[in-house]
Amino acid sequence: MNKIKILIADDHTILRDGIVSLLQTEPSFAVTGTAGNGYEVMELIQKNEYNVCLLDINMPGLDGIETAKLIKEKKPDIKIIMLTTYNDGEIISEMVNIGVAGYLLKNSDKGELIEAISKVMKGRHYFSEEVENIIFQGLTQHKSSDVVMLTERELEVMNLLAKEYTNDKIAAALHISYRTVETHRKNIMQKTKAHNLAGLLKYAYSKGLLK
Repeated sequence: MNKIKILIADDHTILRDGIVSLLQTEPSFAVTGTAGNGYEVMELIQKNEYNVCLLDINMPGLDGIETAKLIKEKKPDIKIIMLTTYNDGEIISEMVNIGVAGYLLKNSDKGELIEAISKVMKGRHYFSEEVENIIFQGLTQHKSSDVVMLTERELEVMNLLAKEYTNDKIAAALHISYRTVETHRKNIMQKTKAHNLAGLLKYAYSKGLLK
């Protein structure tokens, strides 16, 4: 089995080494790179292949926000998980818009970090409970009246997407075909002008569309 290749970026050596020690005990993980700032990250991803990048926000020179943007531009296949002390709603929202796969606070434990990496490698997103609450609280304060009109079926599909259902599971749950689910997803994305699932869920929470 191919191991998940992980790059860890944090400007505090003791924290970086601690994360390395935690993840090295996992047989399916391989920490194959470490960096102390964004410039080092960009240099490493040009020379080596990585599946996941754990990225701090507050780093000297090139911070985590700008680094995440560059990774999405240069190496979009790398899954980015922010691992930071910043729990500011605006920063979290910006990282979601950039397209990061996950966002964890540094008070997370080993189990949650392992779960986050495993989930993003399956094409899903992972936001810690505290981060999800911050997103929800911030977005519900900015509800507006320009809610896109979704059909009852589209709302059902979107609620199941929020529960991390795959298209197959949605089809089975709603007793419709896989192709019909795909059509609903396409229509929902077009109506909400969302570019990805994270953007769709952000919109849905902001408009109070999710149960």
